[in-house]
Amino acid sequence: MAPHNRGIVLDLVVFLVNLFLVRALVGVADAVMYDAVEDVRARFGVGLFFAVLVFIQPLGPLLKRWSFHQRHTFATDSGAGCLLFWFMFVYLAMMFGLCAAAAVFFSQFFSGGEGVGVAVALAGFAWSVITVGVVYRYFVPPTNAPRWVFLTTPAAAHLGDACIYLNAICLQILWGSVTASGWFTELVTRTPLGRPGSATDILGRLIAIAVSALVLYLPVRIFYLAEDKHRTLTWATMLLANLPLILRLTFAR
Repeated sequence: MAPHNRGIVLDLVVFLVNLFLVRALVGVADAVMYDAVEDVRARFGVGLFFAVLVFIQPLGPLLKRWSFHQRHTFATDSGAGCLLFWFMFVYLAMMFGLCAAAAVFFSQFFSGGEGVGVAVALAGFAWSVITVGVVYRYFVPPTNAPRWVFLTTPAAAHLGDACIYLNAICLQILWGSVTASGWFTELVTRTPLGRPGSATDILGRLIAIAVSALVLYLPVRIFYLAEDKHRTLTWATMLLANLPLILRLTFAR
């Protein structure tokens, strides 16, 4: 697969996952979350899911950085670089949320009370900052060869792609679980743009949800977007990837 097409393939994979798998996986996730209230194993499973999400965030950019800059030069002082800087705050907020969720579930398995909770929260905060640093550094051209020769090999780039794809699928399951909840549907359907179901309500909902969906998709898509952002097909497939979620929420009642 050509490197400049891997982002488009990711879009197609996410589209198929959203279209055929997410609803089923969301049902399983909701059942596990319900059982987690009383079942220790289910609670551990939920915590492990968030821990995996937290852990794999920096792996993709760490493994792909060298191969990316061998093919492409990204100027962090350009307009795109300026947008990237501000997007890092969005990424940091997402990491805080994931780390907080993982900390809440895992801190229940250790004795020590508030002390353990504070320590886990501080570790999550530190990991969030480190992750954002690794993600931003992905776009900064390296001045020297990496310390580990493996990072210069095609195998490292392929492994990085696998991490990014896994991250994208896990995040889609998470967003699907959140957006399928009753409170979120009620929030979406209560808009000040006209009576529910009216043309203005649906149009306003469509625009707001489409923008939000694309912003939430950027944390995994951004590594490929740096290479294929100039292609019209890129933006079409990014929209396609989120289309099942956008339409479901737009016409929710």
